[in-house]
Amino acid sequence: MFYSFRKICAKYPVTAAYIAVAIGLFTAVQIYRVKNTSYGAEAFDDALWKLGAVQPLVFVHDHPLIKEKGYPTGGPFDLWAGEWWRILISGFHHGGILHLLMNCLAIGFLGRLIEPVMRFWVYAAFLILATFISLLPEYYFAHYPVGLSGGAYAMFGLLIYLRKTNADIAAVFTEREITWGCGWLILCFVLTKFNIMHIANAAHLAGFLYGLLAGAVLISRSRFAGTFRFTFIAAHLLIIPCTYLICNPVWNGKYYWYLARHENNLEQRIAYLKQGMELAPGEPKIGAELALSLYQTETVPMNSWKIILQSLNKNRSYDKGVQIARLIWGQFDSDKQKANALKIARNVFGNESDDWLERLNLDSETIAQVEVPLTGESGFPKEEFLFLKEAGQQVKPAKPKDLYAPPVDPRSPQSAVEGVTL
Repeated sequence: MFYSFRKICAKYPVTAAYIAVAIGLFTAVQIYRVKNTSYGAEAFDDALWKLGAVQPLVFVHDHPLIKEKGYPTGGPFDLWAGEWWRILISGFHHGGILHLLMNCLAIGFLGRLIEPVMRFWVYAAFLILATFISLLPEYYFAHYPVGLSGGAYAMFGLLIYLRKTNADIAAVFTEREITWGCGWLILCFVLTKFNIMHIANAAHLAGFLYGLLAGAVLISRSRFAGTFRFTFIAAHLLIIPCTYLICNPVWNGKYYWYLARHENNLEQRIAYLKQGMELAPGEPKIGAELALSLYQTETVPMNSWKIILQSLNKNRSYDKGVQIARLIWGQFDSDKQKANALKIARNVFGNESDDWLERLNLDSETIAQVEVPLTGESGFPKEEFLFLKEAGQQVKPAKPKDLYAPPVDPRSPQSAVEGVTL
């Protein structure tokens, strides 16, 4: 049996190496979990991250940017730091033994048909590029896929064209296999649509289209075949700007929060946070941090007061935002300032103003006026105000209960609720 295995690997070395890397990484993840006696979904995500995969860093507790588990502002921080190579490594990771087995069987079947008819280096480059390119669209949707299925679908698309010029391939890769492959592609969309499984359909489709395009160029015998091949090869340069945009997603509000956390200039940090809040109103911590940053620039913190109220109106369950609002209210030391602040509150909350003012304790005549130092020596908002202990203060329940209903879709890529697709 071992001899037969060696013989197969020797006959199809590129395909065998492609599969071996995936198996090796999966084994390494399991060894890491056993070594650290960590199990469960969170531990699995942690192992993937430690071994090079892209992770949203919501469940990775020892990352320096994760300070609050209740409302973490998650995101692929490592990608945003420029670690683009994690995209390729993510392709070789898998979500479970069944996920790995299905991909390896598909790649093994498809690879034994492709490898004999392609040059060694061309086939190897095709697999690596297909894996990387197929994953790129997923990151534009703020998904974090793992698995080689995108590469497998690129092989599938390539074979649809190779069978037209190779009788041996056509005898094995028949219309039935094409029907099964296309049927599975469609079924994956259905399973995802009804939340049965979270599948990286964008990666499947991108890999399939890349394989079709590569196959069309490869078998072309027209007088423009040379031009087609040159154009196809040159088009791969687009990978560079596409990867740059993934590592610098200017459409994602949480990316601006990330930039603000690494910006020492207060004005620039405020500009980043304003852009982040505009793009991601469902991120409570962006509003809180913007309010506290604005506080540092104001003698009378009216702008910071307005920002925290707007954030609360979008993030109604964020009790720490209520606490920050009370702290800012405590800085209004005249009746005129309080009147202006109450006017802002009524403009923000509209017909819910009375309930919100009660929740904020602003309908009481006995509001304590306390001096609250909101900034540290470094100029950043003090962490204890952004990440207050849950047990530190009791927040008055709101009425009606709808004040706690979050209007922001938690499935949105701008929300803090994200997952990994297969």
